[in-house]
Amino acid sequence: MKFAAALMLMLMLPLIACGRVPLDKPEGGEIWAVLVAGSDGWYNYRHQSDICHAYQILKANGIPDDHIVVMMVDDIADNDQNPYPGKIINHPSGDDVYAGVPKDYAGRHVTVENFFKVLRGDANGLQGIGSGKVINSGPNDRIFINMDDHGSPGLFCFPHENMMANDFAKLVKELKQDNKFKEMLVYMESCYSGSMFQDLFPDDMGFYALSAASPYESSMAAYCSGPLATCLGDLFSVSWMEDVESKDPSTELLKENFEITRTRTDLSDVLQWGQTSIENEVVAAFMGGKGSNTSPVKKYTAEERKATAVPSQDVPLITLQNQLKSAKNLEEKAHLSNEISALNKRRSLVKHVMEKIALTVSGDEKLVKELMTKRQEKITAWDCYGDAVDAFHNNCFTLGKSTYALTVVPTLLNMCEAGYSTNAIVEATKKVCVFPTMHNAY
Repeated sequence: MKFAAALMLMLMLPLIACGRVPLDKPEGGEIWAVLVAGSDGWYNYRHQSDICHAYQILKANGIPDDHIVVMMVDDIADNDQNPYPGKIINHPSGDDVYAGVPKDYAGRHVTVENFFKVLRGDANGLQGIGSGKVINSGPNDRIFINMDDHGSPGLFCFPHENMMANDFAKLVKELKQDNKFKEMLVYMESCYSGSMFQDLFPDDMGFYALSAASPYESSMAAYCSGPLATCLGDLFSVSWMEDVESKDPSTELLKENFEITRTRTDLSDVLQWGQTSIENEVVAAFMGGKGSNTSPVKKYTAEERKATAVPSQDVPLITLQNQLKSAKNLEEKAHLSNEISALNKRRSLVKHVMEKIALTVSGDEKLVKELMTKRQEKITAWDCYGDAVDAFHNNCFTLGKSTYALTVVPTLLNMCEAGYSTNAIVEATKKVCVFPTMHNAY
């Protein structure tokens, strides 16, 4: 026995010396994945493109379809504005990433409730909904979650509703208590995505996450200069995926993927959360281990990638401007110019509405500017903030479809953290937003 133990130690020493922990595959341990694009509409092409690309990577790495759940509205591939019907690309010279992607939950089935049921393994609750596929994970299993959409402090958008960070954290802790996973890895692409994890996850529960941005900033869209008028991907997402594709996942550490992704995503602050020691495991532990290395696309330099990137909230404007540049006649140019003008008016309305809400609540014009601009270091008033977000979402602007409105949501947080009552904020949204709830304030 002593000889066997010594021999094993000798075999492991080269791996330990270079920082690579052998892939732990306990008996019965499996990999499960949930891929979520929470948006819809042509302007949000990149979210479904990212998720489709992630699926192709997992599939190529040997994870079977019955262990991958995909949630996306699925309105891009056959969109009237798509010059390549039935196809989606994630890179200017990339191949189709849409082919073969399961549409487990599409259209109206892309909801927070269904996402939670999928993770809980609630097959009964999903009978007759989409594919009904769920995560049937156990205590030795690993779960990889990749989510792409818009966000604001402490929330991640779905098409018609919002997932609050404290609710997501509560779910993950519930899953851990129910022995639904050994380890969980989350890659989240959204503005303010760091706020979805900040102070919410202990460092000893097997949960590890990367956020595309800090709790205080926008994330960045990428490949916004062609061949389509809109952005093909998100900078964080294409960075981690193009790295994974070019490496052997059985030898690359999550730490290496993080460092490369952080370097390439240099227009926002990519951060780690939770049990960061998991970074010493190999990528294959969560994404499969075949390592096809099949990425055929031209690699962009850091300068080229940065030149094609824009803040996420500006994608609708950039898309219209790109379309205007390529307009073929005066009539089309006039139409697009009017669209740009209307977009800018809606943006002005968003700011005006939030200013009026803040004034109604505070009653002090001098305080309004502070409430509109102050940066909160963390979220503590979760109950107030959740109710305020719901009121603004239901009475003023549907946040998942009115992405510019997300830029003023921090004002709601500032009011809650300043001690103003939930009722005062909710009533202010009703008083100010006398117009029908808007779905296009992007």
